[in-house]
Amino acid sequence: MRNLSSAVAAVLASSVMSLALSACSSAYHKEAADRQSYAAIADKADQVPGMTRTLTLEQRQALALEQFPVSTSPLAAFLGSQGEAEVSARVVSLDQSLELAFSYNREYQLQKEQLYLEALSLTLDRYQYTPIFSATASGSYEWDVENEFVQDADTLLMVPTGETVTEEFILGRSTIGSRMLIRGGGQIALNLTSNFLRFVTGDSEQTAASALIGSFTQPLLRGAGREADETLMQAERDLLYRLREFTRYRKTLAVRVASQYYTVLQTRDTVRNNYQGLLATRSSLERERAFQAEGLRTLGQIARLEQSALQRELSWARAITRYSTALDNFKILVGLKADDPVILDDAQLALVTAAGMQSPDISLEQAIETALETRLDLYTRVDQIQDRERRIRLAADGFKPGLDLFIDAAVPAGDDNRLGDLDFRQTDYSAGLELDLPLDSMSERNNYRRALIDYEAAVRSYEATVDSIKLQILDAWRAIEEAERNYDISLVSVALNERRVEEAELRAELGLGDIQDTVDAQNDLTNARTALSGAIVDHNVAKLELWRDIGLLYVHDDGQWEEGINEL
Repeated sequence: MRNLSSAVAAVLASSVMSLALSACSSAYHKEAADRQSYAAIADKADQVPGMTRTLTLEQRQALALEQFPVSTSPLAAFLGSQGEAEVSARVVSLDQSLELAFSYNREYQLQKEQLYLEALSLTLDRYQYTPIFSATASGSYEWDVENEFVQDADTLLMVPTGETVTEEFILGRSTIGSRMLIRGGGQIALNLTSNFLRFVTGDSEQTAASALIGSFTQPLLRGAGREADETLMQAERDLLYRLREFTRYRKTLAVRVASQYYTVLQTRDTVRNNYQGLLATRSSLERERAFQAEGLRTLGQIARLEQSALQRELSWARAITRYSTALDNFKILVGLKADDPVILDDAQLALVTAAGMQSPDISLEQAIETALETRLDLYTRVDQIQDRERRIRLAADGFKPGLDLFIDAAVPAGDDNRLGDLDFRQTDYSAGLELDLPLDSMSERNNYRRALIDYEAAVRSYEATVDSIKLQILDAWRAIEEAERNYDISLVSVALNERRVEEAELRAELGLGDIQDTVDAQNDLTNARTALSGAIVDHNVAKLELWRDIGLLYVHDDGQWEEGINEL
């Protein structure tokens, strides 16, 4: 029993040690992969304006709502039951929202992972041009199976046989080697081999043989030159393309967060306007019912006002739903949970309103010209045309004959055949050429034609990107102009309808007003106020989109941005 316990303890100790060594090895390889991948990204970050050098896949700790201030605003009656849910909620500013999105947004994390994987792939391609070592060993116990089979068969058939000798021996092999690709298509390999044989039966004879073998191969025609390094070259460029794409995504995410932040505030303001319109309509309804009681209003006139109150209440309820949905979607965008008790800072909309409608300090022609010089995706389209040109040359290289120069050297072991005792005086050298005539070039023909078509497609893709950039600038520019016109119109409309409502209310109090005039004036005032806040939000979002599409929106690691022509 004691021996069994000791055996179990030994097995457990061995298992624990194996797991510990495996864990250490895994951690080491992960750290090595991170170090090389992050270094590859940092090496190319300077080639991409606005690209961060501090990329990491490590996610931040769990989000704690306690870091945000508690709302001290009184109950928002205009939100109905939703207002009660926002009492003592956490208030998140726009800057904090951007920082949250750049830390917890799931799609942003996916973009970082894709960039990392591109860099990780590049580390393998670079690794091929460094000495790669390998070591193998094998051992086997073998015997003469044929003689043993014959003896068993004779016994089964009762055939008398003579003495059968079965040979048994031990065979061992080991190899230590290294290989490395060199620029221009060549390859260098060096291997140290050792074979061991010992007979178990008969004479205990044993033999051993060791040798050091080196080889060098260099293509002279097909596969020679810069085309041979195409895999590494394309991997280097693919990482650069991914960096540009990632940088563009950062700008898009920042604009998206800001746009949705302002949209949530604008929908909240829409709720407020609809609620104020509802209160005004209810007040008018109470007054008109008093007039009806005195015989000054008909039942039909009151019914018209009651219908207007019902419609205004329905608009208010719909506005609350849109606001709640927009707020929940925004929470998910920045990495919060939909049921987190969080609201946005109403003061942000006031700041935007106070800033006014400031137009971009750049003309439309300058915007288009600058975008064609700074857009990272356009740089990629140009580089991809160059990639297709290289592939045409690479495909044409396939029509050449294969002519490889090879040089081999084999150094045998000394007389005692020890692994470390090599006799360089008996080195065998060989050199020569190996010719492969391209008699069957069907595959090469198809590759070449495909490369030509891919080139034309890349040119068209570049032209389409140019047109798309121009269209994006024009759309953003028109959106800014439309928002400015809407703002000016809404300002006049608010002032006009405020006077209409004031006059309609005064006439109604004197019993001289028309109910429909009162309803129309109040509805128009509500719509004008909503349009005014919407124009302010649309203008600011359109400006951000314009700077992003021009290529002059630079985003920091915390999501904060700098915009404008002065950032060039």
